[in-house]
Amino acid sequence: MAKPKNFICGLRIYRYKGWMFEVRPTSGPWPLKKNGSLRKRASMAFYKIFLEWSNLESLQREEYRVGRGCR
Repeated sequence: MAKPKNFICGLRIYRYKGWMFEVRPTSGPWPLKKNGSLRKRASMAFYKIFLEWSNLESLQREEYRVGRGCR
């Protein structure tokens, strides 16, 4: 019997310098609480750290990935 060829995709979650955040292809990054739920607001401090992370090479950014994405 052939194995099904399905992909399960979710938002990629990263942890960098004390911040946990998800990156959405349509609306960009958003910070998460420790329990994984969305924060109500994204502060300038978050965007400063996100900019630092986004300036890393793509392979370096993947080192900080802690969950999800396509499998």
